Parts: sequence; C-alpha cells; structure tokens
Amino acid sequence: MKAKLKMNHLSFPQQEAVKEARFFEEYFGAKIEFFDEASKSVLIKHGDIDIVMEGTTEPVEWHKDFHFGFELETKKEVVNMFEKLKCSSATIETEVHNRAGRGSRFFGRTPGGVQFEINTREDMESKWKVKTQNN
Repeated sequence: MKAKLKMNHLSFPQQEAVKEARFFEEYFGAKIEFFDEASKSVLIKHGDIDIVMEGTTEPVEWHKDFHFGFELETKKEVVNMFEKLKCSSATIETEVHNRAGRGSRFFGRTPGGVQFEINTREDMESKWKVKTQNN
C-alpha cells in the first residue's frame, strides 16, 4: 500500500528573511507566523503550506529555473498582478505571455532573488489540461 503524502513545508535560505517574508505576505497572500531572532529565520504560511526562510549570511544562488508558481483565475488578474509587481521591489523578467498555449503568465524575482511565476489556466489550450478520472 502506498503512503499518502501531503506537502507539509518548503525551506530555503535567505540573507534577509524578514524582508523576503514581508514581500511574500504583501504580494503573494502568505502570513508571517513566527520570527526566530537567534537564527534570523521566518516561518510563513501559504494556505496549508509552511514556508521556512532560513536566515543566512552566506550568498544564496538560485538555479535559473527554480521558482514558485502562483495561479490566478483569470488573465485579467494576471495582468493586474503584473502591473502591481512592476511597482514593487520585485524584478520583472518577462511580459505577460501565453507560452505554447499553456496559459497566460509572467516571471519575476523577489527581492531575495527567488524566481516566481504568476499564471492562469483560463486561456490554456485543452491539450495541456490534465485528465482526471472525473473528466
């Protein structure tokens, strides 16, 4: 019998964990739960997922393709988030685009350098939709 696994948490290093946590709170809907003064680490929640930003003084380098993906219901919401993040401390890396019919999206980086993707499935071509037992 296979064990049923549920995603519990993500943990990654950040030089300015509090600043990064506040960014996730303000723009991505996370909630700061706990700050550990001794380690300079922050625990945030996004839905049922814990995200631990481990304080570090060492430089943090991210693989160019590592990213957090956030999904919105509509392309209009994606465009609105794009405009909002352009005025933030994020670095926007792409325009809003529909890559290979997979739905509208854009990419950027948080102040701490983590890449994020904001997308929607509203305008996704049917060939990309995952088939489930119910459809």
